[in-house]
Amino acid sequence: MITQDQLTAMAGCAAHTDQGQRLGQVEYVLVDDTTGRPEWVRITDRASGLGGVFVPLRTAEWKDGRLVVPYPVTLIEQAPCAALDCGSVLSVSEEEQLYGHYGVRPARDEVNAEGDAGWAVMDRAQVMREGTTGQEHAVSRLRPVQPGR
Repeated sequence: MITQDQLTAMAGCAAHTDQGQRLGQVEYVLVDDTTGRPEWVRITDRASGLGGVFVPLRTAEWKDGRLVVPYPVTLIEQAPCAALDCGSVLSVSEEEQLYGHYGVRPARDEVNAEGDAGWAVMDRAQVMREGTTGQEHAVSRLRPVQPGR
């Protein structure tokens, strides 16, 4: 998993698969606004035509000055992508689609699966941000962070 400290070194760094294939450059990272954990990275490569794909950071690694993700190029190329600007975030439903595509469990599910650990405080904070129940699909708990800033 990528740490907060490693975010500063990721500005424009190259992203590769764990098989050594170059994917492109890190455009920005989406950080969970409650936990502060880096969750998603947006990778672009104008040369190859790979335009703005999101890849989960939970199992990514920082090696030799580059981001390494454990997913094959074909899976990444087929990821559901929202055309987002740097100031935009993924909605909960978009994030759920991406989790499903990559076969990753949402962090909330993993934490809640740890017995009494739960995210009660986080859940309350999300409800307060959303204002009303039933609009979860349209909101986000993520915020974009430009690596290196």
